[in-house]
Amino acid sequence: MNQSKTPSFFPVLLVAALSLAACSGPQAPCTVNCGGGNGSVAVTMVADTLPANPSFLTFRVTIASIKFTTSSGSSTTVNLNPALTVDLMRLQTDTVFLGTLANIPAAQYTSVTLILSGNANITFLNDTQATLAQCPISTVCPLSIAASSNAVANISFAVSQNAVTGIGISLNLANAVSISGANLAVNFSNNNVLSGFTLPRQGSNLSAGQLDLLEDFTGVVTINSQSVTLASAPATSRGSLIASAVSGTIFDPDPSGTHCPTGTSQLASCVSNNQFASMDVVLKSDGTLAIQEIEPLLASLQDTVEGIVVSINPSNQTQFTLVVTDLVPSATNSLIGTLHLGDGLTVNLSSSVNPFFVDTKGLQVQSQFASTFQNFSGQTNTSAIHLGQVVAVHVIAPFTAAVGTTIASSNTDTVTLRWSRLTATPQSAASPLFSIVTSPSYFGLPQNTILGVQTTPGTPGTDGITNFDGIPDSFSLNAQKSVAVRALFLQNTTGSANPALFAAKVRQH
Repeated sequence: MNQSKTPSFFPVLLVAALSLAACSGPQAPCTVNCGGGNGSVAVTMVADTLPANPSFLTFRVTIASIKFTTSSGSSTTVNLNPALTVDLMRLQTDTVFLGTLANIPAAQYTSVTLILSGNANITFLNDTQATLAQCPISTVCPLSIAASSNAVANISFAVSQNAVTGIGISLNLANAVSISGANLAVNFSNNNVLSGFTLPRQGSNLSAGQLDLLEDFTGVVTINSQSVTLASAPATSRGSLIASAVSGTIFDPDPSGTHCPTGTSQLASCVSNNQFASMDVVLKSDGTLAIQEIEPLLASLQDTVEGIVVSINPSNQTQFTLVVTDLVPSATNSLIGTLHLGDGLTVNLSSSVNPFFVDTKGLQVQSQFASTFQNFSGQTNTSAIHLGQVVAVHVIAPFTAAVGTTIASSNTDTVTLRWSRLTATPQSAASPLFSIVTSPSYFGLPQNTILGVQTTPGTPGTDGITNFDGIPDSFSLNAQKSVAVRALFLQNTTGSANPALFAAKVRQH
């Protein structure tokens, strides 16, 4: 990897016009005197196609309301309270839960409309051959676009009295984004941007009674007997999930191995109030959520930033730059109140930095690929860090807020490897190891670089097993279609590790 050619970060703000569908005001859902003719609709959302360029790192929209339209033309609109902010780039591999929405009149429905509000906020690497949206070539830039719009998904489904219907929304980003000259345009109201399907989706590898799987949702813990509420930080606005522990719930240790140690079998012994945790949950056919896997990430709230590495200082081994994808502010006297998702942050390793951690989330990387695991775990400088990795850093003083075109900077004493999400082209279909090419350009790899992706076949939903979505295993990959992977990126200093990616999720539709 030629780190001297890493992209710079150039703050740019562009307000572009969208082609928007007219939008009447959201109508309040029926909540009283609704009669007996109502059911519920559980709604999830994924994204399945990316444009060739530019290379998006974050792409956030806010969903304010959802409208359901019947075959007769009548409609019911449900306001999401609070509105949900969704990073569409996470949806390459993950699924977002928009809610189990009650009091939907029993009827046959033909479409679902997502009503967006506010701006679409994007951070992208300009990997085109010319300045794009005021962003120079080979530069990472933010872009803010007014995005009040209706996005319609045509889908046929029935809502029955006192029953739950599960539906999914799939977003085609390639059809939502277009380049014309030096301009980048986004239009969510195109007819071919959204499509719908009933849950469970074909090829989802779910068990009976399961509608969908929601993975790596992070938030602050509130525990109540055998249920957990994870509430995302206000800066991320991803809402909350309430899920119950069940007999098969997996309890994984935190990246340091200190909390929720191996062998833990009770929810209250694994996580506690005001910790920061990650969990995978199953959306059940009754519209409720069950915990498939949970792990504490932080024992207490402390200023922590997660992001994609986009630049590494070639002059020393103590400095790199990331694009923020998650924020955990300290409960008091937070340093990071001025940071937002999609911002750049220059990170300086303190002289007392702890040996680096890896969040394996149950994958048996350490025991089965010990030397590769040590490419990151236990290291203390940026020789272990590579473009495209996602890391979480504990922000400590000095912290300097962004000023003008200079991005924020901070010191850190803790670095943890987390999950890279990427879409690429299958180069081989094999199991348990397959390979990909044409990884996103922000990985900084030469064209046609082959990366090995290690999977762990086994019973879906058990600890350390790769979750396949759309295909039963990596033998079944279609070389003519792109594949999305959520994986730990563990590369060596020469860029020759094989495998380099250890997949928790593989999706191909």
